[in-house]
Amino acid sequence: MRTAALIALLCLLIAPQLVGAQELNDTHLLPGAARLPGQAPSQWVSDVTVANLHAFALEIGFLFVPERIGHGVEDIVFPPEHRFTLAARETRVFADVVASVFGLDNVKGAVLVTCNPELLASSLPGDEDYSIIATMRTYDVSSPLGTYGQTIPANNFVLNTSSLQSFVTGAVNDGVFRSNLGIFNQTLDEVTVHYRVLRGAATIEAEGSKTLPSLSVRQWSFASLGVGDVDGPLTVDLWLDPANVQDWCLEFFDGGAAFIAYVSKVDSRTQDAEFMYAAPAFVADRECD
Repeated sequence: MRTAALIALLCLLIAPQLVGAQELNDTHLLPGAARLPGQAPSQWVSDVTVANLHAFALEIGFLFVPERIGHGVEDIVFPPEHRFTLAARETRVFADVVASVFGLDNVKGAVLVTCNPELLASSLPGDEDYSIIATMRTYDVSSPLGTYGQTIPANNFVLNTSSLQSFVTGAVNDGVFRSNLGIFNQTLDEVTVHYRVLRGAATIEAEGSKTLPSLSVRQWSFASLGVGDVDGPLTVDLWLDPANVQDWCLEFFDGGAAFIAYVSKVDSRTQDAEFMYAAPAFVADRECD
């Protein structure tokens, strides 16, 4: 039963929705979680806010996916110390979530939060669909003047599962602003994602590919990708390696490849940041033939 629920969870995270909007769902993935120093003098932390919109108490569970490490179904567990009960219609902030919930330091990755009763083996009234709203803020705490950071909405439906590209624009890497590219492999297979960083009329500033193990996340600075200090805005396009592309049926997890990508842009003077999801050119149909 639990394995089936985990597979259903992976499928649930692969259906169309608006980019960047808050959403109702029983499970949310939040990339860009951190508790570590960045470019001096920055020190990044993340807060997660979760709202229970039901008229009864609801148990939620947290899972942390550290950067660079692959995971399997057996790693999707929610021990008691990672579970919390929200009162009816309660909204709660889990401040500095990486440290306060997971007891970790000097790490970054992604946070998954769920109220799915099958995943949590919890008992809830009736047989209705249970849902929460969740969002995250990752921000710098190094300045005595206040914090600067970025809001990262949960968005399950910017997943690219096709041979077509995902696009994100508004990146800047000019010496004043710096940008980072993040990719989350949201499937149980190793995935290779190709990318290009484009300036102006399709001038290629950098291109290459990244291979990610199953259920893993990774972030790279544009400088590490080979982008120097350049004038003007930048656009990134990304696509699955053709060898990874398979047909998707969203009612069943069939082992196809899929990824989410994002750009984080940071003002190096203040550490103020922006978070932008890459929008896929194609989103798989919810229904199966």
